[in-house]
Amino acid sequence: MSGDRILVTGGAGFIGSHLVDQLVAEGRAVTVLDDLSTGERENLAEAQARGDVRLIEGSVLRQDALDAAMEGCGAVFHMAVQSVRRSLGRPVENHEVNATGTLLTLEAARRHGIGRFVYCSSSEVYGNASDGILEEDRTVCAPVTVYGAAKLAGEHYTLAYGQTYGLSTVVVRPFNAFGPREHDRGDMAEVIPRFVIRVLNGLPPVVFGDGSQGRDFTHVTDTARGLRLAADCAALTGRTVNIGHGRLVTVREVAEAVIRACGRNDLAVDFAAPRPGDVYRLTAGTQRAAETLGFAPRVGFDDGLRDYVSWFRAHRPDPSQMLEADVANWKMPE
Repeated sequence: MSGDRILVTGGAGFIGSHLVDQLVAEGRAVTVLDDLSTGERENLAEAQARGDVRLIEGSVLRQDALDAAMEGCGAVFHMAVQSVRRSLGRPVENHEVNATGTLLTLEAARRHGIGRFVYCSSSEVYGNASDGILEEDRTVCAPVTVYGAAKLAGEHYTLAYGQTYGLSTVVVRPFNAFGPREHDRGDMAEVIPRFVIRVLNGLPPVVFGDGSQGRDFTHVTDTARGLRLAADCAALTGRTVNIGHGRLVTVREVAEAVIRACGRNDLAVDFAAPRPGDVYRLTAGTQRAAETLGFAPRVGFDDGLRDYVSWFRAHRPDPSQMLEADVANWKMPE
């Protein structure tokens, strides 16, 4: 990346704010574009206290916001996104943010002469193509939700801008990030925070399906580090790279680990009907990241979970206020 400012769209969100933290730690000046629909100002408080972080409140669907945000920037990390659960009930809106928003951001990057464009995709693009190791060029993507399909469309747009307009691009497919600041409310809430909230309230974690479905849980600091490394890697220009731990953890194992980490061994896991459009298993093939980036995860699942529970207790002192009546945090269209 050049010495100019760096734009992080969605930088007030979960992964985006950790990326901002790491960029600031390197002495980078950062502009964040975020509509704060799911991101939070407080996620940027530490970075703003330590470095040059400018927040522009606006949407990637607005050209004026994109133009203002890209002023003086040499690189873009496109992190702005709507979640997979929201796509179940609002498929068109989800497409607009995740696919159209990516196209508009790419076009603004082209017009502003951005030197490097990093697109943060998702392991959900793989869908149920395979329950084995997922590799960037060998596994055929088969998304099962509008979210996954829209993120895959964003990948194609990103690579096409490299081919057609010469924009220096790289696509990063993070697997399931977890850790501090993870979304814990509403349809953005992820599985680990939801389990922690229930267990700290003395209630069993609820698993949708039989719990044999699994994910490659990767600590958010590792995810952010992988994104940074990909931005600086010339060998990945016009290519795609997985960023994951390379280890599958089933949802049932996650629930049992949360029970242990919270010290509530008196509880047991509850089960409910499967979530619509759920992907069975996602495990990252990590060879490309290791060979091209020298990337290896530094935080294991068990250590990361214990650290997250400690962070949660410190930052969410009254979990009773966070308990939601409905265990299903999505709605299907009427």
